[in-house]
Amino acid sequence: MPPKKTAPTPATGFQSPPADGGLSIDRLAQAFAVMMGAADPYSAPVPAAGGDVLNVDASPDLDEPLGNDDAGTRVNPKSILEALLFVGQPDGAPLTSRKVASLMRGVRPQEIDDLVIELGRSYEANQCPFEIVSKDAGWVLRLRQEFSRFGQVLETRARTVRLDADALDVLAVVAWNQPVARDKLVELGCDAAPATLRMLVRRGLLELMPADDEGAEPSYRTTQKFLEVFRLDSLADLPDPADPPA
Repeated sequence: MPPKKTAPTPATGFQSPPADGGLSIDRLAQAFAVMMGAADPYSAPVPAAGGDVLNVDASPDLDEPLGNDDAGTRVNPKSILEALLFVGQPDGAPLTSRKVASLMRGVRPQEIDDLVIELGRSYEANQCPFEIVSKDAGWVLRLRQEFSRFGQVLETRARTVRLDADALDVLAVVAWNQPVARDKLVELGCDAAPATLRMLVRRGLLELMPADDEGAEPSYRTTQKFLEVFRLDSLADLPDPADPPA
């Protein structure tokens, strides 16, 4: 009798034939994104086999390098702290350790204080043109004294704000009578157009404060940027409105 033929062993792994229907380009791209630790922010979740939705965690991994093996480019609490100090807060207020720690998972304020000291020492050792200093209850990144004049040049240019007579009239009335409601401005002889008020708020020279009492109108007051533009330390430095102009 002829020898009995045995069935061939089915191929496995990449040598195996594709599954029925194969994989779509979208699913392949999504799987590749998961493998690389990043997801396409503009694509919708792609259904996986069986109807499940493939969800990708797009939050940064604090222990993963950004594209290479250089330890200096790792996303970690120290590098995040440095980035936050570099950008600063919109109003220029110091960054507190509690605020910075609240933006990271599993990091305590005391650890932020330690990292600030570590960063400051590295800046000093590397003779960086900037330094971290304590201000009020937080920290700020600033130029060292020998480089401060360069910062002043840029600040002077950045402070250049073109204001017409109507805008200056509004600022003067608000500065000496703040907080001032819109109707009160008219009573004080300042009938500025709403567009002028909106422009001053948009440029950060005025801010609109909500009314304390129900039915009352919001009020305008000057901002910290107003003091910076007019080079005042505080509103107490405003001249007496009865004094003749200098």
